[in-house]
Amino acid sequence: MVMKRSIQLSVIISIILASCGSREVEKSRLLEFWKNGNYTSATGYAVKYTAYKNSVRKSFIWNIYGNGADTISMWVSDTTFKKNTYLYPAFSARYKTSDSKTYNATAGQFSLQGLAEFDIVGDFKFTFKNVVNPNDSIMITEGYFRIYLVYQDSILTK
Repeated sequence: MVMKRSIQLSVIISIILASCGSREVEKSRLLEFWKNGNYTSATGYAVKYTAYKNSVRKSFIWNIYGNGADTISMWVSDTTFKKNTYLYPAFSARYKTSDSKTYNATAGQFSLQGLAEFDIVGDFKFTFKNVVNPNDSIMITEGYFRIYLVYQDSILTK
């Protein structure tokens, strides 16, 4: 009788553990924007680098970027983490198209709104110019991101 209950209890525990699974919780990857009047949504990634020099923390470097045929990448260096808005040229942004054109930001703003749970949240708007043909431009009039934040460290050499 004790053996039968022990087996039943083992089966029940196994079923409960199997139903819980070890699946990782899906992380936020929202990166969306209006480019030349068209809505675009992409899988987004966010990395916060902590930059050190001689074991002293000097700044954070925030990198927000997308994945897809057309990609956007934004980064800014900051010594605090408050709700900050950076006006060009305090940040860098690049846009690459599926047909191998590269655009760099020449105007705009990039805002870090803060952290929501484990996600970094912010918005942006940019004017991009083609690096080969400055008469070719792209306008992002509204952009938004909410992305799970990955932390990394880097070492400044200068």
